[in-house]
Amino acid sequence: MKDLEEVFGRTMENYQRYQEEMPVLQEFIMGYRWLTAADTKGQLSQALRVGREKPPEQYESALRSLIGKTAGRCLEQLFAWGDPEFRTIAVSLLNLLGKPFNTPERLADRGIQRSEGLRFAYNVKGEKAGIIGYGLYNDFFYGKCAEFHAFDFRGPKGILSARIGERETKIYPEGICWHLGANALESSETLGELDIVIMTGCTIVNDTYRDILKACKKARIRGIYGPSCELCPEYLFDLGYNYIFSASVNNKEDYLKEVFAPLPEGNDLYYMDTYELVRG
Repeated sequence: MKDLEEVFGRTMENYQRYQEEMPVLQEFIMGYRWLTAADTKGQLSQALRVGREKPPEQYESALRSLIGKTAGRCLEQLFAWGDPEFRTIAVSLLNLLGKPFNTPERLADRGIQRSEGLRFAYNVKGEKAGIIGYGLYNDFFYGKCAEFHAFDFRGPKGILSARIGERETKIYPEGICWHLGANALESSETLGELDIVIMTGCTIVNDTYRDILKACKKARIRGIYGPSCELCPEYLFDLGYNYIFSASVNNKEDYLKEVFAPLPEGNDLYYMDTYELVRG
């Protein structure tokens, strides 16, 4: 987790710069999609549960041992353990640790512009665009690009529909080049030809984000999105990303009511403040 240790070090520089009080862990929520860290002031940060994890009873013991400590001390403990199966926890904590520095004023102080909501104000006409983690950017890419590529760990059964007639079968949605059921890196040649690539922040959780970025050799827009990438934006920009979309839960109790519902709707962004970041 050397990359996450670097993120931690850079985030701690911001604590010194702004003399910010560090969050103290109150509880963890292991949801059906997200691992969420909550502090004593009602702030939440998350990491999508796509990485390696320990059996539930071992995870529970580890998480309980961190409660009541500052997020910084928790991360120091995780790094000392050096266990990649704790990476999801570490990403969630880094997102919580970085939250105080993602206000418009503090971002501007560090040369980063924040705009509210998801607008993606880029011209995509004639471009080859790719989304890693299918879904969120369809309104911006579908039917508007020269080529629209979608990469997703889910197989065809989880995304596509087949209309089977007497003489032919049609697959929907149409007009998309699909790369399903595998890591996007298995399509590295395709990634290398794209003009725009936006990848889910869960690539930080499963530690593929740097290799995927390197594969996007021609991309003029290199983005990362989602609650899993709320951590230190300077680190991501320095790696080579030039667009970040992230989100932060704005009401803990409303959000948890949805998470714990008998039939969760899965509309996580409804309970979040969303924002885009660019540098300079």
